Amino acid sequence: MRVILLGAPGAGKGTQAQYISEAFGIPQISTGDMLRAAVKAATPLGLAAKKVMDDGGLVPDDIIMTLVKERLEQSDCANGCLFDGFPRTLAQAEALRAKGIQIDHIIEISVPDEEIIKRMSGRRVHLAS
Repeated sequence: MRVILLGAPGAGKGTQAQYISEAFGIPQISTGDMLRAAVKAATPLGLAAKKVMDDGGLVPDDIIMTLVKERLEQSDCANGCLFDGFPRTLAQAEALRAKGIQIDHIIEISVPDEEIIKRMSGRRVHLAS
């Protein structure tokens, strides 16, 4: 089972992703985590991504999609996975389809803007102030 979990920052994607991942025994996949790991490991894709990020740019979809494809080939993804906040763009969604990556479910967490603001404001509290 392959699932995409979408929602605004602060909507609770991380909390729900952890629950779904554990309940169904599928790994949670975060492109941010994959990018950080590739950069840390100094892989060719990681080095290419680092150069773009160091220049202040967004990592191109071809790098992201290659990382995703490689991740899906790992044994823990044999029974599926949960994409946390990916794809972020229509181009990335189309690239999933073009690479033959089937998605079984898409879950969108919808939270009112007022609640998002409240949650995000709470994350920025500096206790020393």
